[in-house]
Amino acid sequence: MRNRIRSLVIVLMAVCMLFACATAAGETMHRVIRNDAFEIRIVPGFDGKVTYGKLIPVRVTIRNDGDDFEGVLGMNAYIGVKEYDRYEKEIFIPAGSEREFELDIRVYAAQKTFTAELVKDGEVVCAANAKPTGVINPAAMLIGVLSTRPQNLKNLDIDRENDVLARYEMWQTVPLTTDSFPENAEVLSSFGMLVIDDIDPATLSEKQQAALETWLRGSRILICGGGAAASRNISYFSGKTGLKLDEVSFSDGVIESLEKLIGRNVSGKSTTCVTAVLSGAEPLARDAEGRGLIWRSETGAGRIYTAAFAAGDARLNAESLMHYFWQQLLVDADQNTYSSAMYSNSDTFSGAFENAGYAVTVDAKSFMPVGLAIVAGVLVIACVCWTVLKKKDRRQWIWLILPVVAAAAAAGILLLSSGAETNRPLAVIAENMVQDTSGTIVNYSGVSVAVPGFGRHSYSMAGESLRVKQYDYVDYDEEENQPKEPDTLRTCYTEGGENAVSAESLTPWTTVELAAVLPSRIQGKVSGSVWMEEDGLHAEVINETDTAFETGYLITSYGWASVPVLAPGEKAECLMTKKTFSDPQNPKYEDGGLYMENPSMYSVISCAVGYDDAYARMPAEEAREREVASGLISGAAEALREERGKATYGAFESAVFLYSAKPKDTEASELKVDGAAVERSTNLSMLTAELAFEAVGRTGVVFRSAGMDVPERVETDENLMPTGETLQGGRTAYYFALNENPTFLFRPEGVEGVKISTLQVVLESYYVNISRAFALNVETREWDEIGLGTDILNPERYLDESGRLYIQFRSDSQDMYADIPMPMITLEGRKEHAED
Repeated sequence: MRNRIRSLVIVLMAVCMLFACATAAGETMHRVIRNDAFEIRIVPGFDGKVTYGKLIPVRVTIRNDGDDFEGVLGMNAYIGVKEYDRYEKEIFIPAGSEREFELDIRVYAAQKTFTAELVKDGEVVCAANAKPTGVINPAAMLIGVLSTRPQNLKNLDIDRENDVLARYEMWQTVPLTTDSFPENAEVLSSFGMLVIDDIDPATLSEKQQAALETWLRGSRILICGGGAAASRNISYFSGKTGLKLDEVSFSDGVIESLEKLIGRNVSGKSTTCVTAVLSGAEPLARDAEGRGLIWRSETGAGRIYTAAFAAGDARLNAESLMHYFWQQLLVDADQNTYSSAMYSNSDTFSGAFENAGYAVTVDAKSFMPVGLAIVAGVLVIACVCWTVLKKKDRRQWIWLILPVVAAAAAAGILLLSSGAETNRPLAVIAENMVQDTSGTIVNYSGVSVAVPGFGRHSYSMAGESLRVKQYDYVDYDEEENQPKEPDTLRTCYTEGGENAVSAESLTPWTTVELAAVLPSRIQGKVSGSVWMEEDGLHAEVINETDTAFETGYLITSYGWASVPVLAPGEKAECLMTKKTFSDPQNPKYEDGGLYMENPSMYSVISCAVGYDDAYARMPAEEAREREVASGLISGAAEALREERGKATYGAFESAVFLYSAKPKDTEASELKVDGAAVERSTNLSMLTAELAFEAVGRTGVVFRSAGMDVPERVETDENLMPTGETLQGGRTAYYFALNENPTFLFRPEGVEGVKISTLQVVLESYYVNISRAFALNVETREWDEIGLGTDILNPERYLDESGRLYIQFRSDSQDMYADIPMPMITLEGRKEHAED
C-alpha cells in the first residue's frame, strides 16, 4: 500500500512539473516586461489582420524616453504546435526619439498573440504584446486596394456565404495606403491582385515602386481604375499599356456592356458613370456609344486590366454584377494567370533553386589515413616493447610504457585533427543566373553547407538575405479557440549587419539548404537570335556583358548544339543541322549535339549537359558537377516558364530557345558560418538567357512550329462565319467545348508575301478522332474541311493578304462535354523576293 501511494505521489509530481513547464513556456513566449524608458506599439499584419503561409508585415513603433538604445528587436512566429521561428532586426533608437520598424514574418499556425521584444546584450529589457484584429483565411487570394475609398471595393470580397459562381474560391480585400504599401517585393507577392484606383502610384517611394515593378512581372493581376481620377493612374502605366487619356465623359451603358462581356443576359439596368475616354489600344469591351470600357495589357507574366470607370465607383459597385464580374472575366479571359494569382504564395521557392548543389561534394583532405598510420605505429611500438621487456624479464614496465605511447599517439591525432579540413564547415554554392526576356539577370543562389559539430549554427553571406529551404504547410483551424504554445525554436532570421540565419543541426555534418535571390554581379546582358534556314536551325549569340563565358549550349525542344567560348563583346554562331530519324525512340549523338524526334526541353537539357561520349570517362566530381549544371539549367527554364505565365509546357516549348553557359572566373559572395568564413567551398555558376526567334531567316526562309503562334478565339454569326470580334478565353484558356464550334484566328508572324510550302493544323493526338477541323477559304468565303496533322493542299487559299488564318472545329459526337485543347499550326515557306 505504501509503495502504491508513493508511486501515485511521484506521478502527481511529474504531472505538476509538466504543467508548470508548459505554463512557464507559455508565459515566456508572450511575457510582458515593462520598462519606463520605452513605449512599444504593435500592429500585426495588414492593419491588424493577419494570415498564414504568406509573408506579412508587423509594424512596431518604439518611443525611447531613456538613453540611446542599440540592440535587437525580436518576434516569434508559430510554425506548428511544437516549433516556432524567430525574426530579429538590429535597431538603433536615439534618446528621446520615436521610430517605426517593420518585421516581415511568416506564420503557419494559429497565433493570437504577437510579442515584440527589445533585446540588449542577450537580455530582454522590454516586451509588449498585441493581438490581431482579425484573421484572413489562408485559402483566400489577397487583393491589395490602393484607393481613397477602399470601403467601396468590399464587394470584391468572396467567401463561402456569397460565392455566386460556386467555384469555392475566396477573395479578401486589404486596404493599403501610400504609407502601408509594401516596400519588400516578397511581401507584395503575397497579394495575387492589386486594385489601384484614384491614387497616383508616382507618389509611392522608390522602393515601393520597385516592388510594384517586380510584382507586375510575375503572374499577378492589376486592376487600374479610371473615372474622374483617371489622370492619376493612366499616365503612370501608359508605358506598359500604351493607353492615353483623351477626355472624361459619362456613360449609362456600362452595366449592359459588362454583362455582354462575361456572357450574362442583359438585365436592362442603366447606371450613369463617369468614364475616361482612352486611346492607344483595342479594348475588350465598348459601351453603347462605341467608347472603350476595359483594356487588357500583358507585362511579363502579369496582366494589367484598365477600366474606363472608377473601380471604386459607389453607384456601380452597388450593382450585384460587380460582386462577381472580375472573377467571371478572369475565369473566361485569363485562366492561367488567374490560377497563378489565385493560388499565389510568397513562400514557394522558384524552380531556379531546385537541384542547386544537391549532387556536388567538396574535395576536402581527410586526416583518417594519417590517423590510422599513427595507430598502427603505436601497435608496432607496443609489440616491440613487449618483446624486448619479455626477453629481459621486465614485463611489469609495459604498464608504464603503454600509457605514455598511447598518450603520445592521442596527442598526435588530436593535433592533426584540429587542423584538418574535415574539421571545418564545407559548402557548395550554386548560382543560377537567369536572364529574362527584358534582359534583367537575377541570381538565384542555392547554398548547401555542413558543419562538423551539432547544435545551432548561424549562416550569413555578405549581408544578403538567406533563407532556409523549408517547405511548410499551414496548420490553421479557425474553429480552434486555444492553440497550443510552441516551445522549440526552429530557425532564427536576423536582419541587419550580416543578415544571418541560424538553424539547428541535430547531428554533425547535417546538410543545411539555404537560398537567396541576389542581384547579378554580371553587368550587361546576353543578346542574340535564332532562325531557320534550309540546312537547319541557326543561332547568333552576342556577349554584351563584362564577363567571359565558357563553351555553352544552345538548347531547344528540337535538340541542342554547342556554342564556342565567348569573351566580352564577342559573338558566335552555331548550327543545329537537320537530321532524319531511322529510330525515333533512340536519340542520336552526332557532331557534339543531340538530335531526337519530339523531345521535351528537359530531356534535351539532361542530354546536352549531362551526357556525351566522354561522360563515362569523367572523374566522379566533374560528372556530378555536370549533373548540377543540368539541374541549374532546368531550374532556369522553370523560372522562365513562370515568367511567361506557365505557358511553355509540351508543344509550347518549341517557342523557347535558351543559351546557357558557365561564366569564367566568377566568385560567389563570401559565406560565413558562426561569423567565420568558410574556407572549403565549391562554387558552381550557370547563366541561362532566352533568345528571340526570327520568323524569317537570313535567306528568306519562314518557319513556324507548333506552339509558336497562340491563336485568339473569335465570335461567329448564325452561319458560323467569323464576325471579327474576339471572344474572351481565346489566348489564355486552354480547353474549349466542341459543341460551341470554337473558331480561332491565327496571325503567324512573317508570312506576308510568302510562298507557303507546308501548312498543318495540329491537335493533341487524343483529340484528333473526336473533332473535325475546317479552314476558311478566303476566295470562296466557305469552310473547307481539312485533315489534322497533315499537309493542307493549296495553303495559300486560307491565308488572307494580312496573313490571317481562321480555323474552326466541329464534332459529330453527342457528348456535350467533349472538348479540345488549344490548337496549333506549323508552317514553312520562303519570301518570294528574298535575296539568297
